[in-house]
Amino acid sequence: MAHRLDLVRAQVERLASISDVIFVHVDMDVLDPTEVPGHPLTVPNGPTSKELAVALAEMFKEPKVAALGIASTPANERDPDRLSLTAAYNLVKGALIGVRGRSIS
Repeated sequence: MAHRLDLVRAQVERLASISDVIFVHVDMDVLDPTEVPGHPLTVPNGPTSKELAVALAEMFKEPKVAALGIASTPANERDPDRLSLTAAYNLVKGALIGVRGRSIS
């Protein structure tokens, strides 16, 4: 996982060097299908929401990363056990952890 975080960090640094603001968008179908059981477009071997939250925490340490969009979250009868909602909350928590980890200059 450390190598992947190095890759994430490098890309965020690259984007920050050429952008004023970075918007991070996540479609929920990227996640492990067990976390979005009501989604019709899941793919095998996606990260768990907690794994992606770690990457989001790394991204949101960068002050230019200013917004998070989460789309395509199954709800209601498509997610009766609220697994997708919990997964979305995990992603938001990851972003918040990153914001809290920003260095103040």
